[in-house]
Amino acid sequence: MHARSDYNTNFSNLILIGLSHKTAPVETRELLSLPALQLPAFYERLSEAGVDEAVYVSTCNRVEVYMTADDQESAVETIKKLMEFYTKLPHEQFRNSVYTMYGSDAVRHLLGVTSSLDSMVVGENEITGQVKESYRKAVECGATGTLLNRLFHKAFATAKRVRTDTGISKNPLSVASIAVEQARSIFHDMSERSALLIGAGEMGELILKYLVKENLNRIIIANRTVENAERICNDICFQAEIIPIVKVDQAITEADIVISSITAPHHVITAGDTREIMVDREGRPLFFIDIAVPRNIDPEVAGIENVFLYNVDSLKKIAEDNRKYRETEMERAERIVDEDVEDFLLWCEESSLAPTITAIKNKFDEIRTGELERNRNKKMKHFSEEDFRLIEELTLSIMNRTLHNPIINLKKSTAACHDGDAEDVYKNAKFLEDLFTK
Repeated sequence: MHARSDYNTNFSNLILIGLSHKTAPVETRELLSLPALQLPAFYERLSEAGVDEAVYVSTCNRVEVYMTADDQESAVETIKKLMEFYTKLPHEQFRNSVYTMYGSDAVRHLLGVTSSLDSMVVGENEITGQVKESYRKAVECGATGTLLNRLFHKAFATAKRVRTDTGISKNPLSVASIAVEQARSIFHDMSERSALLIGAGEMGELILKYLVKENLNRIIIANRTVENAERICNDICFQAEIIPIVKVDQAITEADIVISSITAPHHVITAGDTREIMVDREGRPLFFIDIAVPRNIDPEVAGIENVFLYNVDSLKKIAEDNRKYRETEMERAERIVDEDVEDFLLWCEESSLAPTITAIKNKFDEIRTGELERNRNKKMKHFSEEDFRLIEELTLSIMNRTLHNPIINLKKSTAACHDGDAEDVYKNAKFLEDLFTK
């Protein structure tokens, strides 16, 4: 596929076809996830089918193709055939999972996706980088042109606006990440801290994985079986210390963060035990995360100075508050997307007129300069250079003023149209160009 040099900004030729976590299970999405080595052939196939520009976007939760083509029906049919080819399945088996959008709807969708408004976890930061990587590969394959280059750069700018002007990416939503965030608010330099996991369980292991990313200095695992503790070490990719359950009291004295997740009919950490531990710790802060049900840690522990206790309910309450906050910020983010969609469409509409405006101006200027040249050595041969320069300026001013209103009104009529009506404006612009240039 060769790099696109034609200056086509007719956004009504824009097509999006894809599927996401909202429409298809991961098993289906995986079948359409193309390795990088297959992308050049994929883009070449689209080019042969009459697609002008294309970007294949693949992320954790979606597979989408953005295209521009004069024959939209043929382009969509080509993608469907390619889907059948790569999945080895008839299109009927996944057609209900596939969505198709055109023009401004496709523009709005991409800006929303890149800004993480359509993600499984709204506000997550990974999606922008994944879209950028997909776009980079398309550029390397020479698959993009004027329209998609501008569109994707607008999407990246929108994502930056959403990230900086709203709080949609702030305040985590998962219990595990919230627990780590609370720990980070207490211990600012996590690299000097240590954590203790008592018991096992998916949530406790997940919290440890988040803590490993914080570059903890030390991790201790107290478990009933060494095998289970060793499995956790492998899963979190950290060489933790493994101790028997009976040595938990000493480990709590040494640790800064304690995650408790064992099955017990009573509190395994009491307020009395904790007071003694705090004496041994000389008052250094101690952060408890109690994710066991029933609870492992006596709630009265929270009343001890420099002891911080969070349980499943308190973490879930924070998650719910964060979710409500993000919903409020979502409205602000959507307004930003709407503004940038309008800005992009206006650019398309005005840019689409550029060849027409240039052609008309060039034709008028050709007539103007031709007449001046023809009369320079006849009717105006007695004019001085200064007189002739003034006449040149006068004729140029007359030309510009004559064309001013037609060009302004042409831009206004274009800006008032979207999608379907835009085709009529493009036809009118071509008619106007032909009227003056042919």
